[in-house]
Amino acid sequence: MAFTIIVVVVGICYALYVRRTFPARVAAFEAGETRREPHSYELAGWGVAGAFGFLFILVTGWLMFQTVGEREVGIVYNFSGTIEGKREKGVKFIPPWASMEKENIGIQHEEWNFGKDNAAVSLDQQKVFANLAVNYAVDGNNVLDLYRRVGRSWKTIIVDARVPQVFKEVTSEYQTQEITANREKLRRQTRERLATELEPYDISVVDVFVTNLGFSQSYSDAIEAKQKQVQDAQRQEAKIREAKAIGDQKVATAERDATANIARARGEATANRLRQKSLTPLLVQQQAIEKLNPKVSIIVCPPATICIPNAGVTPVPQGGGN
Repeated sequence: MAFTIIVVVVGICYALYVRRTFPARVAAFEAGETRREPHSYELAGWGVAGAFGFLFILVTGWLMFQTVGEREVGIVYNFSGTIEGKREKGVKFIPPWASMEKENIGIQHEEWNFGKDNAAVSLDQQKVFANLAVNYAVDGNNVLDLYRRVGRSWKTIIVDARVPQVFKEVTSEYQTQEITANREKLRRQTRERLATELEPYDISVVDVFVTNLGFSQSYSDAIEAKQKQVQDAQRQEAKIREAKAIGDQKVATAERDATANIARARGEATANRLRQKSLTPLLVQQQAIEKLNPKVSIIVCPPATICIPNAGVTPVPQGGGN
């Protein structure tokens, strides 16, 4: 706009200058000192001024109407660069001496990568690698105050500087082996501290996410070796418990068998005592007969012995008496 105004002013001044010196230029033209008619110089001045003036009016008219989006607010600056006010969503009229910058007041998403060159550190001075994602929003009602206090570069000055600092402060409070187990707690503490840091600037923290959490290769190797040792120890303990269980089972089986044998022996002893009390020669003879084969018709009894089926009868040897 400034360049256009300068060109218009120069064109007008040149046309007026030519008109003022018109007689001298006519004499020079008649004397053959110039091949161009005098009035063409004046027309050139007016033509340049008119063309740039028309362009200025066209561009200015176009820029005087600007649109502000649904989740935006317009910050209006006057010619001196100071903030004049703000514009809400819709088509807005902006004077030609003013300019407008749009600011997003919806939820914004930014990510920070804590890699090898920008790693966080744990309480025991181990490097912590992670990706940190932050969702935040600017208060549309107080955006002018943010711009007046910080300026257009508020994100670089406030957010980009404070987010890494807060995350590194939180990780430095945990031992390395505690970070993975307390990931949710670490995320919550980062969000709460960041919200406290940004609240004075009317920036609200919607949520924080911690992803790709990792550690240095040396620490990962040490953790893997330790886990292998723990797994080996657990396997040995499992074998010991298994062997102890087998031994306990054998002991229990032996005790059960011994108890059964004792009970069986006691039962047999009791039965024998009862048999002894009830045993008579006739009962013995009856049981012996019951044990005989039903087809037996002859019983041979050795000499000088008692033949059980005929208890009390002593066979007489052959050749003896009657």
